[in-house]
Amino acid sequence: MNVIRSVASAEATGSVRSAVDPRSLFAAQRAVLAELLTSYPYNSASQIHEYFGVGPVPFSYGGSCAWQSFEAARMVNDRAGVQPEYRIDGRHVALVYRDDDGLTVLDPYLMHGVPLRLERDDAVNGEVSVAVDAFPHRVRRDGSPAPASVRARWQLDDDTVSLAYLRFSPRRNHRVISRSFLMRPDRLLMQAPPAPEWVRPQLLHSEQHSVSIRVVHPGSRELAEVVMPLAGRRSRAGAERFISKDNQGSVARYGSREFGRDREVVADAVGMPGADIEDFLLEAAALHRAAAPAGLELADYSLEDE
Repeated sequence: MNVIRSVASAEATGSVRSAVDPRSLFAAQRAVLAELLTSYPYNSASQIHEYFGVGPVPFSYGGSCAWQSFEAARMVNDRAGVQPEYRIDGRHVALVYRDDDGLTVLDPYLMHGVPLRLERDDAVNGEVSVAVDAFPHRVRRDGSPAPASVRARWQLDDDTVSLAYLRFSPRRNHRVISRSFLMRPDRLLMQAPPAPEWVRPQLLHSEQHSVSIRVVHPGSRELAEVVMPLAGRRSRAGAERFISKDNQGSVARYGSREFGRDREVVADAVGMPGADIEDFLLEAAALHRAAAPAGLELADYSLEDE
């Protein structure tokens, strides 16, 4: 099953440099990102339902980080007729679009507002760097804006692209790295989506220690998330284990006014009743529990405010 290919160089992948006008392609990529941010949220339960349950879920429910990239690639191809390289780091997938002048990277999971454009002529000591704002857009104690940031670095000698996602932590009063990935040119996903027999083990990976829906609300542009931790999965997961997070990263427990508020933000963005949000995640937790191998160790989910 040739789902992932290791190749000697990016040129060996068969990827074709875009013949489309770069400005038109960038405009399409930017429009796709803007649309996906508020219409196709991160939902780590969607593929659990799809591959262990009754099948695909409605588009508005969103999908896992890889599926967000697959959807972005489909939409860019529909609008501009260009296919990306699907670079992977573990279970994560980012899109790389190559042309004669450089690279453009799309990674909707990291919620960056504009494509990450890396121009070869901007290299300093063999490296091209760029940073753009991302969601959530938080505020500091003094009320000043503190958006998240995505930083990309392209090493010309080995063609690797490193991505770092930094979010402002109100508790610490500074930005912290929340996610980082190294996208190598010799690690490519050759089939998108991959075959089910490859996908299912990834959904049961020990890194998957929760099921959650995270949205950027299309009206307020604020982030909200409802989370069901999976640690202790051998015991039945009940609604009392739910938590939520608001745009500032504050954690709320199930049954609190704040939890209800966050749940309704998610529900409104996804387009289903709040009670159905809970049922959807509870069912995903049950499917995960039934499918997970014996002895799977899952880390506890942090309940601290960010």
